[in-house]
Order: sequence, then structure tokens, then C-alpha cells
Amino acid sequence: MNSNDKDELDNELIKSMKKLVEEETNVAKAFIDTQNELSDEDDELADETMGKTRVIPKVTDDMLTKVSDATINISDLNADKKLQSNKEQNNIDDTSRVKEYNKARESEPIKDYNMTKDSEKPKEHNTVRNSEKIKEYNKAEQQDKCSDAHMDNGNNEKDDSVQEKDKKPMDAKRKKMIIAVSCVVAALVVIIGIVVGVVLNNKNKNSFQFNYDKGMGSYQNKDYDNAIKYLAKASKLSEGKKNVDLKYTLYQCYAATDNTDMSIEVLKDILSFDENNEKAIKALASIYNTKKDGTSLNKLIKYYKDKQGYKYLTDYVVETPKPSVEAGSYDDVIKLQFTENSSSTIYYTTDKTEPDKKSKRYTGTAIEIQSGTTTIKAIAISDIGVCSDVVELEYTVDFKKPSAPTVGPASGTYEEGQTVTIDNIPVGSTAYYTLDGSTPTKNSEEYSEPFTIPTGNNVISVVIIDSHNQSSSVVKRNYVVNKAKTYVYNEALEILKGKLISKGVLKSDGTTAADGSTVTFVYQSRTTVDGVEMFVVRYDVTSKTGKTSTAGYYGVATKTGDCYTVTQNGGAYSAAAYN
Repeated sequence: MNSNDKDELDNELIKSMKKLVEEETNVAKAFIDTQNELSDEDDELADETMGKTRVIPKVTDDMLTKVSDATINISDLNADKKLQSNKEQNNIDDTSRVKEYNKARESEPIKDYNMTKDSEKPKEHNTVRNSEKIKEYNKAEQQDKCSDAHMDNGNNEKDDSVQEKDKKPMDAKRKKMIIAVSCVVAALVVIIGIVVGVVLNNKNKNSFQFNYDKGMGSYQNKDYDNAIKYLAKASKLSEGKKNVDLKYTLYQCYAATDNTDMSIEVLKDILSFDENNEKAIKALASIYNTKKDGTSLNKLIKYYKDKQGYKYLTDYVVETPKPSVEAGSYDDVIKLQFTENSSSTIYYTTDKTEPDKKSKRYTGTAIEIQSGTTTIKAIAISDIGVCSDVVELEYTVDFKKPSAPTVGPASGTYEEGQTVTIDNIPVGSTAYYTLDGSTPTKNSEEYSEPFTIPTGNNVISVVIIDSHNQSSSVVKRNYVVNKAKTYVYNEALEILKGKLISKGVLKSDGTTAADGSTVTFVYQSRTTVDGVEMFVVRYDVTSKTGKTSTAGYYGVATKTGDCYTVTQNGGAYSAAAYN
């Protein structure tokens, strides 16, 4: 291989190395830019920036020289001084290596790829191939060094000027090769460092702690939009999926931005893994109440009915209607009323169907429950549609017959003027009677006060009928009433004397007192005293000395002959039976 051919080979290799550095730098730059954009707060821009060609500064000889000054290996330069030339052997070896290198370059030329996302795999493959060519070339150079170093000593007879002449081009070429290799290595090291740094940085930005801290910081600064971005991202990571504090703060951010739908979703998410969380339950109920969403609030209350979280919903629970009459069995009409909360309305049914807003509305008027069995179902509904529990009441009404009336006096024979009294009449019921023994009805004589029995033989029938047309048993009495006898004064006086004799006041002669005094009866008047018509008689006594004094007054009923003691007070009389 002549000097010019080898120079061309070296220059070609150096160009290839420069191209490799440029490509690897472009790949790293595109990767870094893409990663930086992906780690931005707005991830949606990533798809737009991915795949665009980047403009990368071209690698110059000055840049390569600067790098070589920092990385060149001095020991390799010193080793060049020991190389011995063997032109024939070198020409053969060089020619073989150049052919091999050119063959490799022709079969796999270096391509100029755009810095796009889809081209990352071809660049990587191209970089590997170029690296293999550099290794192959270095191996060939190492063989040159070995062959020159072990050259037969007979060649040392050459002129020193010739060796020096061959050495100078070799030193320049070797220096260029070392610079090129050093640049590639340095570029690869820098690229790897940058890529690793970017990956680690982006990994940190995608971590739970990073997004949690950024989100909480934004929340404290009332930057709710950014707080939502970071906290929403942190909540989707494994450490944040069941973090109650994080998600409740995220809810507060949505609430602060009036995003009601997302506020509800976050609260539901919290309750999906912390079912009885007090703050989440209260917040969710408050949202439904503010929205006047009675349907959702009903579902929430119903779900927690038998759960611990129910105690956090008591402010929204509507009380069930309270009945004025407890369910049960009764023997009279029931007048049912309900008490209700001022902010709710009661609806009810009587056919066992479930009540709702389409059912009969309770207006405050008593619900009358008649005979039989009746089922009442009632519900209270608030002004936003929150429903109470349904209260179910069963009433059985079985009307009982009124008790039998009390009728007096007992059956018997009586004088004219005897009266009949009927008692034990329940409130709301009425007594009816007949005098001919027939069964009384509502069309018979209505009893209102004691009545006189007619003369003759009477069979009185009495019945009580209540407000439900229930009738008591019939009570009958048989009265024989004779025409009344009226006593004249003489008959009345004889009756009075007989009574005084029986009492031991008079002796059997009817004119002498028990102590021997003479008795005189003086007629006073025929009058009515305490409702009884009677003859009033004064009773005088004359002692043995001849002194006369009034011992008292007596009365005898004109119709019955009953005797009375009578007291006179200021011209008025009062009477007491003298039995």
C-alpha cells in the first residue's frame, strides 16, 4: 500500500468517525429534547414534538483537536518511534486491509437519518456497525505495530534518513486516528451521561413523591389548577391510589374550581376503599343537598342505613310520619292523624301500595278508619325530594254492641203516676222504647227523660242503638198501673192516727197521748210540699193542768196516704217521710 492510498483510507475512516459522532450526538439531543418535553406539565404536547428533525451543530476538526488534546494517550505516541518499516510486507498488509475496509463500507454505507422517534432503531444499528469498523481498523493498526516492532534486524541497515522520512507521515496519520477514536469515546461517554441524567430526572418527575409534593405546594399557594394536575397524577400511582389525604385534597381543589362532577367522582373514589370516611360522606351529602339532588341523596342514605357512616347523614334524614293512634284492634271508628316536619309533606295509601308523590296527600284532616282491617302506609318527602322511611300501620276495627240499658223500677203493680227511668246509655248512643212489647227501632219513641207509665197493663221494651247502628239487647218490663185513689181529709186523718198509735205516741183511743195528755188534731191546709200533695195537720197537746201547746205538724199524701213529719219555717213547709 502506498502512502497516498493509506492517507485516503485514514481520511475516510476519520470522516466515518466524525459522522458517527454527529449521529450519536443528534440521537442524544433528540432524546433529551423529547424527554424534556414529555416531562413538561402539559403532557399532551409530547405527541406533537415527537418525530421532528433537530438541527445539531456540525462536529469540526477544531472540536476534534480540542478533545484529542484532553484524551490522547502519550504512551501510544511514544510507541510510534519504535515502529520499523518493512515496505513490502506493509504494502501487502495495507492493501489487504484497505480492500477489506472498502468492501465493508460499500456493503453497509452510513446513512443520514432524520432525528425522528421512528428512526431510533436504525441509528442504534448503524452506530453498532460503525463501532465494529473502528475496532477492526484499530486491530489492523495494532498488527502493523507488532510487525514493525519485530522486523528482522537485517533491515536496520537502511539509511536513518529513510526511516525518519517514513516515520513522519505515520506519526501524523496515527495522531489523526487517535484523535478520531478519542472523540468517539468522549462523545459516547457524554451522550451516555446525558441520557442517564435525563432518564433519572424524568423518572423523578414521574415519581409519586415529586407529584405529591408539587401538588400539595400548589394547593397551599391556592394554585388549584396546577395542584389538580400534580395530585391527579400522584393519585393514579400505586402509592396514591388509596391515599385518603391526597384524594381529599384533590377533591378540595375541584371544589375550589367549582368542578362539581369531578368533586363527586373523587369523593366516591375515597369511599370505594374507605367506606365510612366521615369527611367524604359529609362532603358528598352536602353536594347533593346543594344541588337539590334528592334522588342521589336518597340512595346515599339508603346505602348507609345499617352502616357506621349513617350517623354522618342524620342532618339530611327525613323523619317518618308519627301517627296519633297506634296500630292495633279497636271497637270503634278510628280518627287517625299524623304529625310532620314543617319542611316535608306526607303522602299515604290505604290499599297496601307503596306511597310516593303521586299518592294521596295528607292535609291535616283526620283519616277515618271504619269497621274491618285497614293498612295505612305513609311517607314524608322533603322539599328537595328526600324521602323518609315508610311507616306501615294496620288497624282492625270490630264494632261491639252497646251494653244493655238499665230500666227501673222493676216489673210490678203500681198506682197511677209511676215513672220509668232508663240508664247506662253510652255517649253517642240513643235509647228507644215501646209500650206494647214490640222491639224498638230508630223509629220508636226516643228516651230523653223519665216518663210516666200509663194506667193498665204495660210491657215496656227498651234498646240502645249506637252511632254505627249497632243495637244492644232489648230489655223488657211489665207494669200494671191502677188508677190513683185520692184521700179526703178524714181518711187522711185516720191514716195519721193509725201511724201515731203504731209509733206509741197515742193510745189506742186515738185521743189520749201516751203520758195521759189530751190530743187535738187541727187541719192546716191541703198543699204540695217537696212535690207531694198532702194534708198538713197540726198536733196539739193539753196537759192535766189545762195548758194547751203545739207538739208538731204532720202531713198525709192525698194520693198515697203516706205520712210525713212537717216543719214550718216562716210560713213555708218542708216534709220528711215518717216511716
